Amino acid sequence: MLDTLLDDIKTIGGYKAGAILDSTGEVLISDASNLKGDLDMAVAVFNDIFITGHKTVSQLSLGLMKNMQFMTSDGIVLMECSGADERIHIHMFVILGAEGNHALTRMQMAKAIPRAVKELTA
Repeated sequence: MLDTLLDDIKTIGGYKAGAILDSTGEVLISDASNLKGDLDMAVAVFNDIFITGHKTVSQLSLGLMKNMQFMTSDGIVLMECSGADERIHIHMFVILGAEGNHALTRMQMAKAIPRAVKELTA
């Protein structure tokens, strides 16, 4: 069932790629149908940045990091976390083109993550 979790996000304008991974960076499901480049490498690099962010905000007593966004000249990179303190700690990763609807994507990510956690605990 994990393989359908990206379906709603794939329909968003500007979608290029997406992945759900565990907190160590192991890809559980991915789609790079509209991406030029190596999604696995991109996920590994951005996940490393996200993990560093988790540690840094904790050291600054800023609570738990929930998401991260990079706006580039040609695209948007979004990551969302199920919660570093949760029993199932996963990250979701989406790449959009510059015209991508990042607000709608965030809403869909917020729906997909709890469904992924539920699937992984079933």
